[in-house]
Amino acid sequence: MVGSVLTYVVRRIGDFIIEEAIFLRDVKEEVDRLHAELRRMECFLEDADEKREQDKRVGNWVRDVREVAYQAEDLIESFILKVKMRRQWRRGYNVRSMLCACVPCELITRHNFGRDIQLLRVRIDDINKSRQTYGIVDLGAGSGEKNYVDERVQRRRRANLHASDSDVVGFEDEKKIVLKLLFSDSVKRRSVISIAGMGGLGKTTLAKEVYKDSQIKSHFGFCAWIDVSQKYKDLELLQDLVQQISRIEREELGKMTRKDLEVKLDQSLKAERYLIVMDDVWDNEVWKIVGPHLPDIGNGSRVLITTRSLDVARSADSSTPPHEKRFLNEQESWELFSKKAFPYEDARSVCSGEFEEICKEMTGKCRGLPLALVVLGGLLSKKERRVIVWRSIAESIVWQHDEEGQLCMEILALSYADLPHHLKWCFLYFSAFPEDFEIEVQKLIRLWIAEGFVKDRAGATLEQSAERYLEELVQRCLVQVAAWYDIGTERCRMHDLLHELSISQAKEVGFFYCCRKPQDSALPYSSLRRLSLHQGIEEYISQRHSTPRLRTLLGFNFEGSPMGFPLNGLKMIRVIDLEGGPIKLLPKQVGDLIHLRYLGLKKTRIKSLPLSVVKLSHLQVLDIKGTRIAQIPSGVWTIKALRHVIIPDAVEPQRIPGSLSSLQVLETAKAGDWINSHLHSLTNLQTLRIKGIRGSYHQVLSASLPMFSRLTTLELAGESIPASLLTLSSLEYLHTMGLLGQMESPLQSQAVSYQWPSNLCNLTLWDSGLVQDPLPSLGKLSDLRVLLLLRNSYRGTEMACPHDRFPKLQTMRLEYLGELEQWTVDYGAMPCLRTLMINSCKKLKMLPQGLKGLASLKEFTLLNMPSEFYSRVKKEEGDDWEKIAHIPSITVNRQKIT
Repeated sequence: MVGSVLTYVVRRIGDFIIEEAIFLRDVKEEVDRLHAELRRMECFLEDADEKREQDKRVGNWVRDVREVAYQAEDLIESFILKVKMRRQWRRGYNVRSMLCACVPCELITRHNFGRDIQLLRVRIDDINKSRQTYGIVDLGAGSGEKNYVDERVQRRRRANLHASDSDVVGFEDEKKIVLKLLFSDSVKRRSVISIAGMGGLGKTTLAKEVYKDSQIKSHFGFCAWIDVSQKYKDLELLQDLVQQISRIEREELGKMTRKDLEVKLDQSLKAERYLIVMDDVWDNEVWKIVGPHLPDIGNGSRVLITTRSLDVARSADSSTPPHEKRFLNEQESWELFSKKAFPYEDARSVCSGEFEEICKEMTGKCRGLPLALVVLGGLLSKKERRVIVWRSIAESIVWQHDEEGQLCMEILALSYADLPHHLKWCFLYFSAFPEDFEIEVQKLIRLWIAEGFVKDRAGATLEQSAERYLEELVQRCLVQVAAWYDIGTERCRMHDLLHELSISQAKEVGFFYCCRKPQDSALPYSSLRRLSLHQGIEEYISQRHSTPRLRTLLGFNFEGSPMGFPLNGLKMIRVIDLEGGPIKLLPKQVGDLIHLRYLGLKKTRIKSLPLSVVKLSHLQVLDIKGTRIAQIPSGVWTIKALRHVIIPDAVEPQRIPGSLSSLQVLETAKAGDWINSHLHSLTNLQTLRIKGIRGSYHQVLSASLPMFSRLTTLELAGESIPASLLTLSSLEYLHTMGLLGQMESPLQSQAVSYQWPSNLCNLTLWDSGLVQDPLPSLGKLSDLRVLLLLRNSYRGTEMACPHDRFPKLQTMRLEYLGELEQWTVDYGAMPCLRTLMINSCKKLKMLPQGLKGLASLKEFTLLNMPSEFYSRVKKEEGDDWEKIAHIPSITVNRQKIT
């Protein structure tokens, strides 16, 4: 990980050279040399990082490199701070006194900086020379293979293939799903079935259960299983496959060229239908090596892949959705745990009362992860069976407690080790959040950008790049989608064991420290760079801990009386987020925090912002939503770096000059004269939410919206919204459109001929008063994924989905459509629909027959409907039950049915 630390610092220094050129002009040569020397050290760090666990000498060298990298960052930021502060101070003096007082000071500052740079370079030279002492001279000169994989971990993981059948729990339903895909007569082509999920979830065990099923041997003429893992060689993969299929001796295989192996593989598999299992595939290259030589003669041959990456799964076969391995439920978790904790006994007879409560508490901490349950059960099976002993373990589960626990963490750590540097920073950032915390995705993205983790990418904004980072972590099964709302993935979380891994790794390299309880005073406050207060901000403030190197301060779980927040000693701070805290006052010195990028005061008790905030020239995010602030200093709108401004809906922007070229998000602003004078200049907006719109602003809105070519989310709420806003052909770039408030006139006949934005992904209509069925025209939108027809959005009595409409629609809600009586869905419509809600459509007579054919539909919710309608969907008895019986999750009037 120290390689990532150094890479981050090297990038930060490179950014400083560009961003702060005016302040570093006189010392640029020294900074450039330091930058170059740190870059030269990077090539040694990857191998050193991997060997530090096995060799303490290497570990010492790695720590030295990390410390010198941090010192370099501190030194440059301190110099910039001093120069900036001095220039701000002298603005109040006349030119002569300024020259007399300040020129010698600047010379002294530059001289001291140059001296410190020299000392730091001497330190770097000493560290480089010490590589020979530590025996790491040749690091970075290897073959380039992925040497960080511990063979012991791989051997132990593969040993699961020979696990006892009695240890397998909760796989039967998923086994049936995979077998059905393998045996499907409707798919004659050679298809790839993928089982995807995080490490320790049981992908290999499920594949093993499928592979050894008695039906497999009778259905497939050839069957082969190959272990891939992170460390593989092209030739060995091909040799392994050919040996299993053709029974050629290993010695003879060794004489065959790669071309010989490829030809032999292709020829051998053309004879019969085959099944190839490729276990633990980490990258797309594996499929490129093997895939082209697995023939497809239309006889129903199959390839089964297990992988931690959804991207790998989709790359192998884009037309077959991967099977995402689920976590065990509560009952299954208890069954698996019991088999390991009480291997020769009946758990019901030996585990009851308080003892059972302790066990249930511990199994809950495993969150349905089979590997963790097996490790925990195995650990406890060796412990004295006394309540006090098991209670102690329950209160402080340490997964590295024994060899098996260490193995559990090492298996999970393989996914972390495989991450590129920039994703490692993002992964470790999750260590800052409390356990089980659901993180708002947009907030996380803003934090990453403010921290400097996100690289510029041609043709994309920083926000889009950050979204890609998060998507990749999700695809690698390191981050879970916690809540899927109407406009996409809104919250995410991390499995407890992965969260524990992020905490241990972050602490080891000084990336993040967490204060989890008020009395936690053991933290090295003076050297902290990032601090997360899960509790005890009052303690932190009252004790006035000195944190001169602090870059990030996050706070959670606040309690206590309102208080001010002192900023003394936080000169280097870049990120402050105290959402929900008891903070009532921000001191005027906030303007001295010249490195501040992110100021998050959401839901605090602050009533005003000090005037000095206008001096925060690097501020990217200002989030004061849910505060008591009614007005902000007008100078805030002159800060060119602003990207996200989230304000209470009572705040009316006073002045928004055209210089805000970086502004991406403005929400939730109160309508005012700024709409007429400056809205048209905010052409880079991606999200715009305005409250309190009056008729006088409609013309300007109609004229301005065509300029917003990057707008993806629009919400307009107020007294009235004219129908003309819905007929703007210039909205062709709009991806998300929310319309709140009563229309001045219904769209009526315009609905049929209206040209909807072609790239629309998310559409919400509310009080739009449509009188003609919008579904035929909306269904032509090839990218539409979310459709919400809410209160009074449609006044007609009938709606119909033709057979070829809504090809990508995933979420649909029909709410408070008071006149709707009949809804039909033709076969072939909405093939990707996953979630459907019908709420308060009181005149609707029955469910569409077409719902029966929606195989992808996973959730159906019915709310606030007449009693006679509920009787139609009564389980196994109602007239409409057969239409929805195939849906896994059905909720009727807030009662879960399936």
